[in-house]
Amino acid sequence: MKKHFFYWMALFLVIGIGCQKELSFEGTNTPAKGSLQADVTGDCLPKTINGTYFAGVALVADTNTITVAVNVITTGSYVITTDTVNGYFFRATGTFTTPGVNNVTLRSNGTPFASGINNFVVTFDSTVCDIQISVLPAGGGGPAVFTLVNGGTPANCASAVVNGTYTKDVAVTGANSVNISVNVTTVGTYTITATGGGLTFSKTAAFITTGVQTVNLPATGTPTIAGANTITFAAPFASCSFSVNVINPGGPAVGTLGGAPSACTPSTVSGIYVVGGALNTTNKVQIELNVTTAGTYNITSNTVTGFSFAATGSINVGNNQLIDLAGTGTPTTAGPQVFTVTFGSSTCTFTVNVLPNDYLPRTTNSNWSYEFDDDATDSLYRVAIAATKVVPAGTFNIFMSNDGNPAPPALDSSGYYRRNGGDYFEWFDAGSFVGYDNPSWTEYILLKDNVAATTNWKTPTNGFAGTVSGTPIKVRFSYTILEKDVPKTVVTSTGSATYQNVIVVQEKLEVEVAPGVWQDATSTIDYYGKSYYARGIGLIKFEALNASNVVTFLMELRRFQIF
Repeated sequence: MKKHFFYWMALFLVIGIGCQKELSFEGTNTPAKGSLQADVTGDCLPKTINGTYFAGVALVADTNTITVAVNVITTGSYVITTDTVNGYFFRATGTFTTPGVNNVTLRSNGTPFASGINNFVVTFDSTVCDIQISVLPAGGGGPAVFTLVNGGTPANCASAVVNGTYTKDVAVTGANSVNISVNVTTVGTYTITATGGGLTFSKTAAFITTGVQTVNLPATGTPTIAGANTITFAAPFASCSFSVNVINPGGPAVGTLGGAPSACTPSTVSGIYVVGGALNTTNKVQIELNVTTAGTYNITSNTVTGFSFAATGSINVGNNQLIDLAGTGTPTTAGPQVFTVTFGSSTCTFTVNVLPNDYLPRTTNSNWSYEFDDDATDSLYRVAIAATKVVPAGTFNIFMSNDGNPAPPALDSSGYYRRNGGDYFEWFDAGSFVGYDNPSWTEYILLKDNVAATTNWKTPTNGFAGTVSGTPIKVRFSYTILEKDVPKTVVTSTGSATYQNVIVVQEKLEVEVAPGVWQDATSTIDYYGKSYYARGIGLIKFEALNASNVVTFLMELRRFQIF
Protein backbone atom coordinates (compact mmCIF):
# COMPACT_ATOMS: atom_id res chain seq x y z
CA MET A 1 0.00 0.00 0.00
CA LYS A 2 1.14 3.51 -0.73
CA LYS A 3 0.30 4.48 2.88
CA HIS A 4 2.60 1.81 4.29
CA PHE A 5 5.41 2.82 1.99
CA PHE A 6 5.09 6.45 3.05
CA TYR A 7 4.65 5.46 6.69
CA TRP A 8 7.78 3.33 6.91
CA MET A 9 9.76 5.89 4.92
CA ALA A 10 9.11 8.45 7.64
CA LEU A 11 9.72 6.01 10.47
CA PHE A 12 13.11 4.93 9.23
CA LEU A 13 14.35 8.11 7.60
CA VAL A 14 17.45 7.79 9.78
CA ILE A 15 18.50 4.71 7.82
CA GLY A 16 17.96 6.25 4.41
CA ILE A 17 14.59 5.02 3.21
CA GLY A 18 13.17 7.49 0.59
CA CYS A 19 9.98 8.15 -1.29
CA GLN A 20 9.20 9.59 -4.70
CA LYS A 21 6.08 11.65 -5.44
CA GLU A 22 3.41 9.68 -7.27
CA LEU A 23 2.69 10.68 -10.85
CA SER A 24 -0.87 11.01 -12.04
CA PHE A 25 -1.84 8.28 -14.49
CA GLU A 26 -5.56 8.83 -14.69
CA GLY A 27 -5.58 12.04 -16.72
CA THR A 28 -8.67 14.24 -16.58
CA ASN A 29 -11.85 13.26 -14.76
CA THR A 30 -14.39 11.11 -16.57
CA PRO A 31 -16.83 13.38 -18.47
CA ALA A 32 -20.36 13.57 -17.08
CA LYS A 33 -23.29 12.29 -19.15
CA GLY A 34 -26.78 13.75 -19.24
CA SER A 35 -29.10 16.17 -21.00
CA LEU A 36 -30.07 19.82 -20.89
CA GLN A 37 -33.67 20.37 -19.79
CA ALA A 38 -35.94 22.28 -22.17
CA ASP A 39 -39.61 23.01 -22.73
CA VAL A 40 -41.60 21.88 -25.77
CA THR A 41 -40.27 24.83 -27.82
CA GLY A 42 -36.64 23.95 -27.11
CA ASP A 43 -36.08 26.86 -24.73
CA CYS A 44 -33.74 26.07 -21.85
CA LEU A 45 -35.14 25.51 -18.39
CA PRO A 46 -35.35 27.21 -15.95
CA LYS A 47 -34.97 30.21 -18.31
CA THR A 48 -33.07 32.27 -15.73
CA ILE A 49 -31.21 35.35 -17.00
CA ASN A 50 -29.30 37.49 -14.53
CA GLY A 51 -28.00 41.03 -14.97
CA THR A 52 -28.74 43.78 -17.46
CA TYR A 53 -27.17 43.91 -20.93
CA PHE A 54 -26.29 47.16 -22.78
CA ALA A 55 -24.80 47.68 -26.21
CA GLY A 56 -21.13 48.65 -25.95
CA VAL A 57 -20.84 47.82 -22.21
CA ALA A 58 -18.52 44.96 -21.20
CA LEU A 59 -20.31 42.19 -19.30
CA VAL A 60 -19.46 41.36 -15.70
CA ALA A 61 -18.79 37.61 -15.53
CA ASP A 62 -20.39 37.00 -12.12
CA THR A 63 -23.34 39.36 -12.66
CA ASN A 64 -24.34 38.71 -16.27
CA THR A 65 -25.14 34.99 -16.09
CA ILE A 66 -27.66 32.43 -17.29
CA THR A 67 -28.84 29.33 -15.42
CA VAL A 68 -29.79 26.05 -17.09
CA ALA A 69 -30.92 22.68 -15.74
CA VAL A 70 -29.09 19.43 -16.54
CA ASN A 71 -30.43 15.94 -15.87
CA VAL A 72 -27.22 14.15 -14.87
CA ILE A 73 -27.16 10.45 -15.70
CA THR A 74 -23.45 9.81 -15.04
CA THR A 75 -21.49 12.05 -12.66
CA GLY A 76 -18.12 13.53 -13.65
CA SER A 77 -16.57 16.65 -15.09
CA TYR A 78 -18.59 18.94 -17.36
CA VAL A 79 -18.20 21.83 -19.80
CA ILE A 80 -21.37 23.72 -20.77
CA THR A 81 -21.05 26.45 -23.41
CA THR A 82 -23.01 28.68 -25.74
CA ASP A 83 -22.13 29.92 -29.18
CA THR A 84 -20.88 33.51 -29.54
CA VAL A 85 -23.65 35.94 -30.53
CA ASN A 86 -23.35 39.73 -30.90
CA GLY A 87 -19.84 39.71 -29.37
CA TYR A 88 -20.40 37.68 -26.19
CA PHE A 89 -20.91 34.11 -24.92
CA PHE A 90 -21.48 32.05 -21.74
CA ARG A 91 -19.55 29.12 -20.28
CA ALA A 92 -19.39 26.92 -17.15
CA THR A 93 -17.06 24.11 -16.06
CA GLY A 94 -17.03 21.90 -12.99
CA THR A 95 -17.84 18.44 -11.68
CA PHE A 96 -21.26 16.86 -11.16
CA THR A 97 -21.21 14.76 -7.98
CA THR A 98 -24.96 14.12 -7.71
CA PRO A 99 -27.13 12.44 -10.36
CA GLY A 100 -30.52 13.88 -11.25
CA VAL A 101 -31.47 17.45 -12.15
CA ASN A 102 -28.73 19.98 -11.34
CA ASN A 103 -28.93 23.74 -11.98
CA VAL A 104 -25.75 25.22 -13.46
CA THR A 105 -24.92 28.93 -13.78
CA LEU A 106 -22.92 29.97 -16.86
CA ARG A 107 -20.73 33.08 -16.59
CA SER A 108 -20.56 35.65 -19.39
CA ASN A 109 -17.62 36.90 -21.42
CA GLY A 110 -17.42 39.72 -23.97
CA THR A 111 -19.22 42.95 -24.93
CA PRO A 112 -22.53 43.16 -26.86
CA PHE A 113 -22.03 45.07 -30.10
CA ALA A 114 -25.62 46.21 -30.65
CA SER A 115 -29.04 46.23 -29.01
CA GLY A 116 -31.61 43.59 -29.87
CA ILE A 117 -32.71 40.09 -28.90
CA ASN A 118 -29.89 37.55 -29.09
CA ASN A 119 -30.70 33.83 -29.34
CA PHE A 120 -28.01 31.55 -27.84
CA VAL A 121 -27.66 27.79 -28.31
CA VAL A 122 -26.50 26.08 -25.11
CA THR A 123 -24.57 22.79 -25.54
CA PHE A 124 -23.87 19.94 -23.10
CA ASP A 125 -22.92 16.35 -23.96
CA SER A 126 -24.96 15.71 -27.14
CA THR A 127 -27.91 17.97 -26.21
CA VAL A 128 -28.82 21.61 -26.89
CA CYS A 129 -31.41 24.18 -25.81
CA ASP A 130 -32.07 27.86 -26.58
CA ILE A 131 -32.07 30.97 -24.41
CA GLN A 132 -32.82 34.57 -25.40
CA ILE A 133 -31.04 37.68 -24.09
CA SER A 134 -32.35 41.23 -24.54
CA VAL A 135 -29.63 43.85 -25.06
CA LEU A 136 -30.60 47.46 -24.38
CA PRO A 137 -29.32 50.41 -26.43
CA ALA A 138 -26.34 52.25 -24.99
CA GLY A 139 -27.53 54.52 -22.21
CA GLY A 140 -30.93 52.83 -22.05
CA GLY A 141 -30.56 51.59 -18.52
CA GLY A 142 -33.56 53.32 -16.92
CA PRO A 143 -36.82 51.62 -15.97
CA ALA A 144 -39.22 50.77 -18.77
CA VAL A 145 -42.62 52.43 -19.02
CA PHE A 146 -45.42 50.03 -19.94
CA THR A 147 -49.00 48.96 -19.21
CA LEU A 148 -50.74 45.60 -19.10
CA VAL A 149 -53.00 44.91 -22.07
CA ASN A 150 -56.67 44.32 -21.19
CA GLY A 151 -57.75 40.73 -21.76
CA GLY A 152 -61.46 41.37 -22.05
CA THR A 153 -62.48 41.16 -18.39
CA PRO A 154 -62.08 43.86 -15.75
CA ALA A 155 -59.65 41.83 -13.65
CA ASN A 156 -57.64 40.16 -16.42
CA CYS A 157 -55.91 43.29 -17.67
CA ALA A 158 -52.88 41.31 -18.87
CA SER A 159 -54.47 39.00 -21.46
CA ALA A 160 -53.01 36.16 -19.39
CA VAL A 161 -52.55 32.71 -20.94
CA VAL A 162 -51.68 30.11 -18.31
CA ASN A 163 -49.34 27.28 -19.32
CA GLY A 164 -49.02 23.85 -17.68
CA THR A 165 -51.04 21.79 -15.22
CA TYR A 166 -51.30 22.78 -11.55
CA THR A 167 -51.95 20.19 -8.85
CA LYS A 168 -52.54 20.83 -5.16
CA ASP A 169 -49.43 20.18 -3.03
CA VAL A 170 -47.30 19.37 -6.10
CA ALA A 171 -44.39 21.72 -6.85
CA VAL A 172 -44.54 23.36 -10.26
CA THR A 173 -42.01 22.57 -12.99
CA GLY A 174 -40.49 24.39 -15.93
CA ALA A 175 -43.67 23.72 -17.89
CA ASN A 176 -45.64 26.06 -15.60
CA SER A 177 -45.73 29.74 -16.60
CA VAL A 178 -48.04 32.49 -17.78
CA ASN A 179 -47.84 34.61 -20.94
CA ILE A 180 -49.02 38.22 -20.52
CA SER A 181 -49.36 41.10 -22.95
CA VAL A 182 -47.79 44.50 -22.30
CA ASN A 183 -47.70 47.77 -24.21
CA VAL A 184 -44.24 49.38 -23.91
CA THR A 185 -43.88 53.14 -24.43
CA THR A 186 -40.30 53.53 -23.10
CA VAL A 187 -37.62 50.84 -23.34
CA GLY A 188 -35.63 49.84 -20.24
CA THR A 189 -35.50 47.34 -17.44
CA TYR A 190 -38.52 45.79 -15.76
CA THR A 191 -39.66 43.38 -13.07
CA ILE A 192 -43.15 41.87 -13.28
CA THR A 193 -44.44 39.70 -10.41
CA ALA A 194 -47.79 38.11 -9.60
CA THR A 195 -48.59 35.92 -6.59
CA GLY A 196 -51.39 33.87 -5.05
CA GLY A 197 -52.28 30.42 -3.70
CA GLY A 198 -48.67 29.45 -3.02
CA LEU A 199 -47.56 30.41 -6.54
CA THR A 200 -45.30 33.18 -7.81
CA PHE A 201 -44.99 34.22 -11.45
CA SER A 202 -42.08 36.60 -12.01
CA LYS A 203 -39.47 37.84 -14.44
CA THR A 204 -36.78 40.54 -14.45
CA ALA A 205 -35.37 41.57 -17.84
CA ALA A 206 -35.41 44.50 -20.27
CA PHE A 207 -37.61 45.77 -23.06
CA ILE A 208 -35.57 46.89 -26.06
CA THR A 209 -38.46 47.86 -28.33
CA THR A 210 -41.73 49.74 -27.84
CA GLY A 211 -45.22 48.53 -28.65
CA VAL A 212 -47.38 45.55 -27.70
CA GLN A 213 -45.42 42.39 -26.88
CA THR A 214 -45.72 39.14 -24.92
CA VAL A 215 -43.77 38.38 -21.74
CA ASN A 216 -43.43 34.87 -20.29
CA LEU A 217 -43.41 34.75 -16.47
CA PRO A 218 -42.06 31.39 -15.15
CA ALA A 219 -43.87 29.93 -12.14
CA THR A 220 -42.34 28.86 -8.84
CA GLY A 221 -43.85 27.41 -5.67
CA THR A 222 -46.42 24.77 -4.75
CA PRO A 223 -50.21 25.29 -5.12
CA THR A 224 -51.91 25.08 -1.73
CA ILE A 225 -55.60 25.54 -2.64
CA ALA A 226 -57.61 23.38 -5.03
CA GLY A 227 -59.89 25.08 -7.54
CA ALA A 228 -59.70 28.57 -9.04
CA ASN A 229 -56.82 30.62 -7.57
CA THR A 230 -56.63 34.38 -8.07
CA ILE A 231 -53.09 35.49 -8.94
CA THR A 232 -52.63 39.22 -8.34
CA PHE A 233 -49.94 41.44 -9.86
CA ALA A 234 -47.63 43.47 -7.65
CA ALA A 235 -47.75 47.28 -7.72
CA PRO A 236 -48.23 49.31 -9.80
CA PHE A 237 -50.64 46.76 -11.33
CA ALA A 238 -52.27 45.53 -8.11
CA SER A 239 -55.75 45.95 -9.57
CA CYS A 240 -55.00 43.32 -12.21
CA SER A 241 -55.17 39.56 -11.74
CA PHE A 242 -55.71 36.27 -13.54
CA SER A 243 -56.96 32.85 -12.52
CA VAL A 244 -55.10 29.52 -12.25
CA ASN A 245 -57.10 26.31 -11.88
CA VAL A 246 -55.51 23.90 -9.40
CA ILE A 247 -56.45 20.21 -9.57
CA ASN A 248 -57.32 18.35 -6.39
CA PRO A 249 -55.48 15.04 -6.89
CA GLY A 250 -58.21 12.82 -5.52
CA GLY A 251 -57.74 10.07 -8.11
CA PRO A 252 -54.70 8.09 -9.21
CA ALA A 253 -52.28 9.47 -11.78
CA VAL A 254 -52.18 7.69 -15.12
CA GLY A 255 -49.07 7.18 -17.21
CA THR A 256 -46.08 4.97 -17.88
CA LEU A 257 -42.60 4.39 -16.53
CA GLY A 258 -39.67 5.49 -18.68
CA GLY A 259 -38.21 2.43 -20.37
CA ALA A 260 -41.23 0.19 -19.72
CA PRO A 261 -41.68 -2.71 -20.21
CA SER A 262 -37.95 -3.52 -19.98
CA ALA A 263 -35.13 -1.70 -18.14
CA CYS A 264 -36.15 1.60 -16.51
CA THR A 265 -34.73 4.47 -18.56
CA PRO A 266 -33.24 6.45 -17.06
CA SER A 267 -32.63 4.92 -13.62
CA THR A 268 -30.05 6.50 -11.32
CA VAL A 269 -29.03 4.59 -8.19
CA SER A 270 -27.79 6.73 -5.28
CA GLY A 271 -26.14 5.65 -2.05
CA ILE A 272 -23.98 2.69 -1.06
CA TYR A 273 -25.48 -0.75 -0.45
CA VAL A 274 -23.67 -3.21 1.82
CA VAL A 275 -24.67 -6.61 3.16
CA GLY A 276 -25.92 -6.12 6.71
CA GLY A 277 -26.09 -2.33 6.43
CA ALA A 278 -29.57 -0.83 6.96
CA LEU A 279 -30.53 1.61 4.20
CA ASN A 280 -30.81 5.34 5.00
CA THR A 281 -31.93 8.55 3.27
CA THR A 282 -28.99 8.42 0.85
CA ASN A 283 -30.26 5.13 -0.61
CA LYS A 284 -32.67 5.91 -3.43
CA VAL A 285 -33.30 5.27 -7.10
CA GLN A 286 -34.44 7.99 -9.49
CA ILE A 287 -36.79 6.90 -12.28
CA GLU A 288 -38.81 8.69 -14.95
CA LEU A 289 -42.58 9.01 -15.34
CA ASN A 290 -44.64 10.05 -18.35
CA VAL A 291 -48.00 11.22 -16.93
CA THR A 292 -51.16 11.64 -19.00
CA THR A 293 -53.58 12.22 -16.07
CA ALA A 294 -52.56 14.17 -12.98
CA GLY A 295 -53.20 12.65 -9.58
CA THR A 296 -51.67 10.60 -6.81
CA TYR A 297 -49.16 7.80 -7.25
CA ASN A 298 -47.97 4.89 -5.16
CA ILE A 299 -44.95 3.32 -6.81
CA THR A 300 -43.34 0.24 -5.32
CA SER A 301 -40.73 -2.33 -6.19
CA ASN A 302 -40.59 -5.96 -5.15
CA THR A 303 -38.39 -6.92 -2.19
CA VAL A 304 -35.07 -8.50 -3.19
CA THR A 305 -32.65 -9.99 -0.64
CA GLY A 306 -34.06 -7.92 2.20
CA PHE A 307 -34.67 -4.44 0.75
CA SER A 308 -37.04 -2.56 -1.55
CA PHE A 309 -37.93 0.87 -2.93
CA ALA A 310 -41.13 2.97 -2.92
CA ALA A 311 -42.53 6.49 -3.36
CA THR A 312 -45.91 8.17 -2.89
CA GLY A 313 -47.15 11.64 -3.80
CA SER A 314 -48.98 13.70 -6.39
CA ILE A 315 -47.84 14.59 -9.88
CA ASN A 316 -48.91 16.79 -12.78
CA VAL A 317 -49.35 15.90 -16.42
CA GLY A 318 -46.06 15.84 -18.32
CA ASN A 319 -43.35 13.66 -19.80
CA ASN A 320 -39.85 12.89 -18.51
CA GLN A 321 -40.69 13.72 -14.89
CA LEU A 322 -38.12 12.40 -12.41
CA ILE A 323 -39.06 11.03 -8.99
CA ASP A 324 -37.00 9.39 -6.24
CA LEU A 325 -37.87 5.97 -4.83
CA ALA A 326 -36.67 5.70 -1.23
CA GLY A 327 -34.92 2.50 -0.21
CA THR A 328 -35.81 0.59 2.96
CA GLY A 329 -34.59 -2.61 4.55
CA THR A 330 -31.22 -4.31 4.98
CA PRO A 331 -29.48 -6.17 2.11
CA THR A 332 -28.62 -9.79 2.87
CA THR A 333 -26.78 -10.86 -0.29
CA ALA A 334 -23.84 -9.33 -2.17
CA GLY A 335 -23.81 -8.76 -5.93
CA PRO A 336 -26.20 -7.24 -8.51
CA GLN A 337 -29.86 -7.34 -7.40
CA VAL A 338 -32.58 -6.78 -10.03
CA PHE A 339 -35.77 -4.97 -8.98
CA THR A 340 -39.11 -4.67 -10.77
CA VAL A 341 -40.95 -1.39 -10.18
CA THR A 342 -44.66 -0.87 -10.89
CA PHE A 343 -46.71 2.24 -11.72
CA GLY A 344 -50.32 1.43 -12.59
CA SER A 345 -50.10 -1.26 -15.28
CA SER A 346 -46.58 -0.21 -16.32
CA THR A 347 -43.43 -2.03 -15.12
CA CYS A 348 -39.69 -1.76 -15.66
CA THR A 349 -36.52 -3.03 -13.97
CA PHE A 350 -33.36 -1.56 -12.46
CA THR A 351 -30.27 -3.09 -10.86
CA VAL A 352 -28.61 -2.28 -7.53
CA ASN A 353 -25.13 -3.63 -6.73
CA VAL A 354 -24.74 -4.77 -3.12
CA LEU A 355 -21.22 -4.76 -1.66
CA PRO A 356 -19.92 -7.52 0.61
CA ASN A 357 -19.83 -7.07 4.39
CA ASP A 358 -16.08 -6.57 4.30
CA TYR A 359 -13.94 -3.62 5.42
CA LEU A 360 -11.16 -4.62 3.00
CA PRO A 361 -12.75 -6.23 -0.10
CA ARG A 362 -10.37 -8.46 -2.02
CA THR A 363 -12.54 -9.73 -4.89
CA THR A 364 -10.91 -10.00 -8.31
CA ASN A 365 -10.87 -6.76 -10.36
CA SER A 366 -12.07 -4.61 -7.46
CA ASN A 367 -10.19 -1.33 -7.79
CA TRP A 368 -9.68 2.02 -6.07
CA SER A 369 -8.27 5.41 -7.02
CA TYR A 370 -6.66 7.63 -4.37
CA GLU A 371 -5.68 11.29 -4.37
CA PHE A 372 -2.78 12.65 -2.31
CA ASP A 373 -2.71 15.94 -0.40
CA ASP A 374 -5.71 17.30 -2.36
CA ASP A 375 -3.60 17.35 -5.53
CA ALA A 376 -5.66 16.19 -8.52
CA THR A 377 -2.47 15.37 -10.46
CA ASP A 378 -1.01 13.12 -7.74
CA SER A 379 -2.86 9.84 -7.55
CA LEU A 380 -2.61 6.08 -7.17
CA TYR A 381 -4.61 3.23 -8.68
CA ARG A 382 -4.94 -0.12 -6.87
CA VAL A 383 -6.57 -3.32 -8.13
CA ALA A 384 -7.08 -6.85 -6.76
CA ILE A 385 -6.00 -9.47 -9.29
CA ALA A 386 -7.13 -13.09 -9.70
CA ALA A 387 -3.85 -14.69 -8.64
CA THR A 388 -3.21 -15.49 -4.96
CA LYS A 389 -0.12 -15.99 -2.81
CA VAL A 390 0.00 -19.14 -0.69
CA VAL A 391 2.37 -19.14 2.30
CA PRO A 392 2.39 -21.10 5.57
CA ALA A 393 0.32 -18.33 7.20
CA GLY A 394 -2.50 -18.77 4.67
CA THR A 395 -3.75 -17.76 1.23
CA PHE A 396 -3.48 -14.05 0.45
CA ASN A 397 -5.15 -12.00 -2.29
CA ILE A 398 -2.71 -10.00 -4.39
CA PHE A 399 -3.11 -6.24 -4.89
CA MET A 400 -1.36 -4.35 -7.68
CA SER A 401 -0.92 -0.60 -8.14
CA ASN A 402 0.12 2.00 -10.66
CA ASP A 403 2.25 4.77 -9.17
CA GLY A 404 3.39 6.36 -12.43
CA ASN A 405 6.74 4.54 -12.62
CA PRO A 406 7.05 2.74 -14.97
CA ALA A 407 4.69 4.67 -17.19
CA PRO A 408 1.00 3.66 -17.17
CA PRO A 409 -0.61 1.23 -17.64
CA ALA A 410 2.07 -0.95 -16.00
CA LEU A 411 1.18 -2.36 -12.56
CA ASP A 412 3.47 -3.16 -9.66
CA SER A 413 3.02 -5.20 -6.49
CA SER A 414 0.95 -3.45 -3.81
CA GLY A 415 0.59 -6.02 -1.04
CA TYR A 416 -0.91 -9.35 0.02
CA TYR A 417 -4.08 -9.49 2.15
CA ARG A 418 -6.40 -12.07 3.71
CA ARG A 419 -9.25 -12.16 6.22
CA ASN A 420 -10.03 -14.63 8.98
CA GLY A 421 -13.28 -13.86 10.78
CA GLY A 422 -13.04 -10.27 12.02
CA ASP A 423 -9.24 -10.04 11.55
CA TYR A 424 -7.59 -8.63 8.43
CA PHE A 425 -3.97 -9.62 7.74
CA GLU A 426 -1.16 -8.34 5.53
CA TRP A 427 1.80 -10.53 4.54
CA PHE A 428 4.86 -8.37 3.93
CA ASP A 429 8.61 -8.11 4.12
CA ALA A 430 9.39 -5.91 7.12
CA GLY A 431 13.03 -6.00 6.12
CA SER A 432 12.37 -4.13 2.88
CA PHE A 433 10.80 -1.26 4.84
CA VAL A 434 12.98 -1.19 7.92
CA GLY A 435 16.21 -1.69 6.04
CA TYR A 436 17.17 -5.01 7.62
CA ASP A 437 20.20 -6.77 6.25
CA ASN A 438 17.98 -9.72 5.23
CA PRO A 439 14.31 -10.21 4.28
CA SER A 440 11.89 -10.64 7.17
CA TRP A 441 8.54 -11.91 5.83
CA THR A 442 5.68 -12.12 8.30
CA GLU A 443 1.98 -11.35 8.67
CA TYR A 444 0.31 -8.91 11.00
CA ILE A 445 -3.27 -7.79 11.79
CA LEU A 446 -3.94 -4.31 10.41
CA LEU A 447 -7.70 -4.22 11.19
CA LYS A 448 -10.30 -5.88 13.42
CA ASP A 449 -14.00 -5.40 12.64
CA ASN A 450 -15.50 -7.45 15.49
CA VAL A 451 -14.20 -5.53 18.51
CA ALA A 452 -15.32 -2.31 20.18
CA ALA A 453 -13.83 1.16 19.97
CA THR A 454 -10.75 1.69 22.21
CA THR A 455 -9.60 -1.92 21.57
CA ASN A 456 -5.80 -2.15 21.24
CA TRP A 457 -3.54 -4.88 19.85
CA LYS A 458 0.17 -5.27 19.11
CA THR A 459 1.40 -6.96 15.99
CA PRO A 460 3.18 -9.25 15.91
CA THR A 461 3.75 -9.98 19.60
CA ASN A 462 7.40 -10.83 19.01
CA GLY A 463 8.01 -7.75 16.88
CA PHE A 464 9.63 -7.37 13.47
CA ALA A 465 13.17 -8.48 14.23
CA GLY A 466 16.33 -8.06 12.17
CA THR A 467 19.67 -6.31 11.93
CA VAL A 468 20.75 -3.10 10.25
CA SER A 469 24.48 -3.12 9.44
CA GLY A 470 24.80 -5.91 11.99
CA THR A 471 22.95 -4.04 14.76
CA PRO A 472 19.83 -5.86 16.08
CA ILE A 473 16.60 -3.84 15.81
CA LYS A 474 13.11 -4.97 16.83
CA VAL A 475 9.95 -2.93 16.17
CA ARG A 476 6.20 -3.49 16.21
CA PHE A 477 2.93 -1.67 15.55
CA SER A 478 0.42 -0.75 18.22
CA TYR A 479 -3.12 -0.47 16.83
CA THR A 480 -6.10 1.21 18.53
CA ILE A 481 -9.65 1.52 17.21
CA LEU A 482 -10.56 5.19 17.71
CA GLU A 483 -14.08 5.06 16.25
CA LYS A 484 -16.36 2.21 15.18
CA ASP A 485 -19.06 2.25 12.47
CA VAL A 486 -19.39 6.03 12.14
CA PRO A 487 -20.07 8.15 9.01
CA LYS A 488 -17.09 9.95 7.46
CA THR A 489 -16.92 12.46 4.60
CA VAL A 490 -14.03 12.50 2.13
CA VAL A 491 -13.38 15.54 -0.09
CA THR A 492 -11.24 15.29 -3.25
CA SER A 493 -10.94 17.14 -6.56
CA THR A 494 -13.93 15.13 -7.85
CA GLY A 495 -16.24 16.28 -5.04
CA SER A 496 -17.31 15.02 -1.62
CA ALA A 497 -18.62 11.61 -0.59
CA THR A 498 -19.97 10.43 2.77
CA TYR A 499 -19.33 6.82 3.74
CA GLN A 500 -21.25 4.96 6.44
CA ASN A 501 -19.94 2.31 8.87
CA VAL A 502 -16.34 3.52 8.99
CA ILE A 503 -13.74 2.12 11.41
CA VAL A 504 -10.92 4.53 12.30
CA VAL A 505 -7.69 2.80 13.32
CA GLN A 506 -4.66 4.52 14.86
CA GLU A 507 -1.28 2.92 14.20
CA LYS A 508 1.86 3.81 16.13
CA LEU A 509 5.37 2.40 16.14
CA GLU A 510 6.97 0.85 19.20
CA VAL A 511 10.67 -0.01 19.59
CA GLU A 512 12.11 -2.62 21.96
CA VAL A 513 14.60 -0.68 24.09
CA ALA A 514 15.39 -3.63 26.42
CA PRO A 515 14.33 -7.29 26.38
CA GLY A 516 10.55 -7.24 26.74
CA VAL A 517 10.46 -3.45 27.23
CA TRP A 518 8.71 -1.53 24.44
CA GLN A 519 8.65 2.24 23.97
CA ASP A 520 6.26 4.41 21.93
CA ALA A 521 8.40 6.00 19.21
CA THR A 522 5.91 8.72 18.16
CA SER A 523 7.76 11.62 19.78
CA THR A 524 11.14 10.33 18.56
CA ILE A 525 10.16 9.96 14.90
CA ASP A 526 7.48 12.70 15.01
CA TYR A 527 5.07 10.41 13.20
CA TYR A 528 1.99 8.14 13.48
CA GLY A 529 -0.92 7.18 11.23
CA LYS A 530 -4.72 6.93 11.04
CA SER A 531 -6.53 4.61 8.61
CA TYR A 532 -10.25 4.87 7.76
CA TYR A 533 -11.97 1.70 6.51
CA ALA A 534 -15.58 1.74 5.21
CA ARG A 535 -17.66 -1.43 5.22
CA GLY A 536 -18.06 -2.84 1.73
CA ILE A 537 -15.52 -0.40 0.25
CA GLY A 538 -12.13 -0.68 1.98
CA LEU A 539 -9.61 2.02 2.80
CA ILE A 540 -11.16 5.44 2.14
CA LYS A 541 -8.61 7.67 3.86
CA PHE A 542 -5.15 7.63 5.45
CA GLU A 543 -3.57 10.42 7.47
CA ALA A 544 0.06 10.71 8.52
CA LEU A 545 0.42 12.98 11.56
CA ASN A 546 3.32 14.38 13.55
CA ALA A 547 3.64 14.25 17.33
CA SER A 548 1.66 17.52 17.54
CA ASN A 549 -1.29 15.83 15.77
CA VAL A 550 -0.84 17.90 12.60
CA VAL A 551 -1.59 16.06 9.34
CA THR A 552 1.58 15.90 7.23
CA PHE A 553 0.32 13.58 4.49
CA LEU A 554 -3.22 12.85 3.29
CA MET A 555 -4.52 10.06 1.06
CA GLU A 556 -8.24 10.00 0.12
CA LEU A 557 -10.44 7.77 -2.01
CA ARG A 558 -11.97 9.45 -5.03
CA ARG A 559 -13.38 6.45 -6.94
CA PHE A 560 -13.97 2.74 -6.31
CA GLN A 561 -15.46 -0.31 -8.00
CA ILE A 562 -16.16 -3.48 -6.02
CA PHE A 563 -16.94 -6.79 -7.75
